[in-house]
Amino acid sequence: MLKNDFRQHLLRTCPEQDIRRWFDPLDICVSEADQSYCVVFPHAYFGAWFEGSVKELFERQLAQYLGPGHILRYRTRGSSPGNGTGTPQHSAVAVVTDFPYGHRFTFETFLANEKNAFPLALAREVGRGDAVRYNPFLVCGPSGSGKTHLLRAMANAVTRSQPGASIYFGSVADVQGLFADQKRCGPEIRAELAGHDWLFIDELTDIARTPDLEQELIGVFNAFHDAGRQMVFSSRERAASCDFLDPTFRSRLEWGLMVHLKAPDLSVRSQFVEQINKDKRLGLSREQILTLASRFEGFRRLEGVLLRLEAFRQHAGGELSEAEFTRHIRLSEDKKAPELTPERVLAVCAEHFGIPAREITGPGRKKELVFARQAAMALCRTLLGISYPALGKIFGGKDHSTVLYSIRKFQQILDDNQDTKLLFRQLSKKCRQGGPA
Repeated sequence: MLKNDFRQHLLRTCPEQDIRRWFDPLDICVSEADQSYCVVFPHAYFGAWFEGSVKELFERQLAQYLGPGHILRYRTRGSSPGNGTGTPQHSAVAVVTDFPYGHRFTFETFLANEKNAFPLALAREVGRGDAVRYNPFLVCGPSGSGKTHLLRAMANAVTRSQPGASIYFGSVADVQGLFADQKRCGPEIRAELAGHDWLFIDELTDIARTPDLEQELIGVFNAFHDAGRQMVFSSRERAASCDFLDPTFRSRLEWGLMVHLKAPDLSVRSQFVEQINKDKRLGLSREQILTLASRFEGFRRLEGVLLRLEAFRQHAGGELSEAEFTRHIRLSEDKKAPELTPERVLAVCAEHFGIPAREITGPGRKKELVFARQAAMALCRTLLGISYPALGKIFGGKDHSTVLYSIRKFQQILDDNQDTKLLFRQLSKKCRQGGPA
């Protein structure tokens, strides 16, 4: 009964001919005593092929079907260890089939071509956890390139290869939330983080918004590195380009191995759309798949557009016409935005504060002028990603440390004052919009 029901589950995403080839030859035995399942291979060579080809897909689909907390074992029919035949053996070794960091996030579902083959291969190696060779392991790449997917896939792999391992997985904002807890002190939280076996922190560049967190992370980093425990980070920028980081922290990041993910090209984006089209049965044609992959860059944008098409199709209760497809594409595309430049930011700030742009970039030290200058610097940094030395040149030849101090000072005001937060959001929106400043 279980095998037949699971087969129906597989048919949602796997072709019938593939299921006949690798699933039908299996036997699946159930033990109600410990909620375990044993997969029996017809012979040892089939088991070796299965392990290298479809094991990850099988376990991911089984975890979706069974839910968390089940145990899976493998063995070969009629075999026993040490039979002296020289054929590969498969004993009933238990593996956990849970994917705590999301069933979607596996190495198998990470779409990549030869451009990202090297980062993917190294991520697989780190995820096996055989040895701590690259510490820290830093995955860099632009937004939408798949950094979070790769980190979650590594964490899922660790969960399965090392069931007892303690993992911390979070973003910079998550870590900041821990230290913002008024009921706990910093040393206690540092000790808690340092007590894990693995540390995964996503989008490390967000630390620019919370500079006070940096010293805490340096302490956690040192504890992990001294103990030889693995750290994995992701970042939109390469470590050498993160001039907002404390030099001590930046140098520590450079101790390990950095890989860079390329933004998904047309072929990878097409695979992504095709897979979702198949999984959700959207009924898109090959031409429509190519249209989506050509018009929208980045997995997040594509996923949002496909979600919109899925919602419409479910609501309409029928096939998606070409006219409706075109309309939804048009509604999903970004409207033409003005070119965002430092001059645009200065013009917006000059109009809002009633201060000429030349005075904002000048040496004046009046209180209202300093605040306007700090706001303009922070906007340029946030919206344009301009480095501190480059900002110094734009703002009248100021040095790197002056710009860094000004932006951190403005960030402190943002953290403490809701009116300033609202103002910053309004100025950001106006900088992006068209029309006069």
